[in-house]
Amino acid sequence: MKKFFGVFVLATMLAVPVVASAASQVPAGFIAVSESRMPWAKAKTFCQQKGGKLPLIGGSTKRSDVPDGTPIDSFGTVEGSWPKGLGSDCYWTGTAHSDDPSSAWVVCDNGGGSVSSVYSHHARREHNGVVCVP
Repeated sequence: MKKFFGVFVLATMLAVPVVASAASQVPAGFIAVSESRMPWAKAKTFCQQKGGKLPLIGGSTKRSDVPDGTPIDSFGTVEGSWPKGLGSDCYWTGTAHSDDPSSAWVVCDNGGGSVSSVYSHHARREHNGVVCVP
C-alpha cells in the first residue's frame, strides 16, 4: 500500500506542473490553440467544441478584401503587432472569401513580429493552424 501511495503522490506532483504549463501556453485573448493543422471546417468545429469561434476579420463572416488597419479578433489589426505568446504561423479566421466560396482568410506572421499578411486560402487544405477566441 505504501508503494502505491508513493507512486500516486509522485504522479500527482508531476501532473500539476504539466497542467499549469499547458494552460499558460494559450496567449491572452485566445481560449484555445490547436496542436495540429486542419481544414477550415474542422477548425470551426474545433473552436465550437472549445466554447469559442475562429477570429473574425472586421467582425464579418464574409469579405472580399482586407485592407491594412482592418481589425482581427484577438490579433489587433492588419500590419499591427503579432499577439505575444502566439507562435509565428498562419492561422484560419472565421471569415470566408465572399468572391470564392471554396476559400477562407488566414492571418500570418512570417517571423517579423507583426500581422504581416492576410490572404485567402483554399478551405480544404490542412496547412493552417487554429486559434479560438471567446
